[in-house]
Amino acid sequence: MGNQNLHEQLQQASRNVKEAQEAVLQAQGQDLALIEVAQAKLEEAEQVLEQLQQQFGTEATENPQFQQAFESLHDTRQQAQEAQQNITDIL
Repeated sequence: MGNQNLHEQLQQASRNVKEAQEAVLQAQGQDLALIEVAQAKLEEAEQVLEQLQQQFGTEATENPQFQQAFESLHDTRQQAQEAQQNITDIL
């Protein structure tokens, strides 16, 4: 049961990161509101990952899906920050 819960929550975190990635791509150079949506999704994903780490410990952190979501989260956060900077530079 615990593994299924871990798996479902990892899928949710991954979906949040994916939605954030899509928002960042759509926002490139033009839409600060979409960047804010992306950042909110990233915060949600980060909270889920932190909760999973606390609840499941190394069972979560050693899970490849957790590791991929964690890496994607940080890559997407960097992209969002760069896109936000580009937009504010234009404005």
